[in-house]
Amino acid sequence: MKANTIAVALVHHPVLNRLGESSTTSITPMDVHDFARSCAFYGIEKVYLIHPAKGMQAMVHDLTAYWQTGEGGVRNTGRKKVLQSICVVHSLQEAQQAGDYQLWMTSAQPGDGKVIEPSELPKTTGNHLIVFGTGCGLDMKKLSNVSSTENRWLSPIVGMGKVRHLSVRAALAIYLDRLGMI
Repeated sequence: MKANTIAVALVHHPVLNRLGESSTTSITPMDVHDFARSCAFYGIEKVYLIHPAKGMQAMVHDLTAYWQTGEGGVRNTGRKKVLQSICVVHSLQEAQQAGDYQLWMTSAQPGDGKVIEPSELPKTTGNHLIVFGTGCGLDMKKLSNVSSTENRWLSPIVGMGKVRHLSVRAALAIYLDRLGMI
């Protein structure tokens, strides 16, 4: 059995700050380009950027428009193609509903719920959304309104170094590689 769809979401709200408080982070152009490019490399066709602020959404639209309909796309058709996967939405719930996705959360320390290895996900039928959090991770208390019967988690990436968290862009690339879809 093969998954119908695997998509990715990068959540900027609600996430935790260094003090463990609910927070919102900014979308960076690096996140937009790197998420789109890594996903394109692994055949992931939809990248949701989650942010409630209209100004942040407008920044992403301006950035992608430069490559989609502007000068950038003429000079770099590859980037034009890659950035077609970007979809900016207000909430994780909106992204989930857009593709009728089952959510798969990522974290250095997953919470309660079903945990699977990333390589198992492509063998599972359905539409799947792999969810990454910025800041210090997803604020699961604030995400409780997301329509899911239970939390589902991809197993954490375990390192050997002095820090526990990777950059979200590095974590994305590792998880996508571990899906084993190539």
